[in-house]
Amino acid sequence: MKWIKKNWFKLLNIALIVVLALYVTIVAMKKAKDYAIYKEPEIETKIYTVWHVETFEGGGMPRINYLKKVARDIESENDGILFMIKSIEADSLASELEISTPDIISFGYGLGSVVLPHLSASEFSYDIRDELLISGSFNNTIYALPYIASGYAVITHGILNENFHCGRTGYTKPENLFSSLNINISTQESQYEAYKSFVYNEDVCLLGTGRDVFRVNNLNKIGRANASITPIDSYTDLIQYVGIVNSDDYTQMFVSYLLSDDYQMELNKYSLYSVKYGKIYSDGIYSDMEDAIFNCTIPNVFV
Repeated sequence: MKWIKKNWFKLLNIALIVVLALYVTIVAMKKAKDYAIYKEPEIETKIYTVWHVETFEGGGMPRINYLKKVARDIESENDGILFMIKSIEADSLASELEISTPDIISFGYGLGSVVLPHLSASEFSYDIRDELLISGSFNNTIYALPYIASGYAVITHGILNENFHCGRTGYTKPENLFSSLNINISTQESQYEAYKSFVYNEDVCLLGTGRDVFRVNNLNKIGRANASITPIDSYTDLIQYVGIVNSDDYTQMFVSYLLSDDYQMELNKYSLYSVKYGKIYSDGIYSDMEDAIFNCTIPNVFV
């Protein structure tokens, strides 16, 4: 008893330490149990596939970059939503579709009949120019929405002659312009080969695309060329379309972003042209091209 009385203060401290240790342990175990029961569930990831198929050259940057920008912006605003953008060669599209289908497909003229059986009808017009909107219709129903426009131009070294070159892709039909321009083109070459023929031969005139306008305009700016560029205002099939295969809130959102005023205004960064009613260029050759495209006849993409 004497020892206890003498050391009571030490014993009290030991007891308090033991009680405190037990309390901390019990609280920690309870919190761990509560976390295991009530922890936030993991966000389920939904992946959408977007196929991009090109049938013509156009603009100063790959058009797929435009799709990727829209995808990243939607992903940053919607947890668990991902868009996988995949480039598909035009020649292999039909065989790819036999294996699997994307949720969204971006395609150009010459592939309409291939993609049509897989597309859902569109419920919205997004204020697209009437002549462009109608070009994505089949049996009076809209199945494809144009979201990027481009056009043709006659490009010369200052003298118009009969030595014309025009690249062929096998999908677009620049030959629809030959008779109206009174030209006869027999050389079979790609669009880039036709451009090179023009650059390296001052006797060559070029029936070029929007990509050629971009290239030649840049050569003019740096003094490597003194070419004349005359936009064509009668016909263009250089239009990129988007169609929804699997329609839901997020595939609809993707298309609405592509066709929103804010994103369409950014097409000038790609040297491409909007499909909306407002102009995105104020002067220069791109403004002239824009005016010409808006006057063109647009063929139906499904014919």
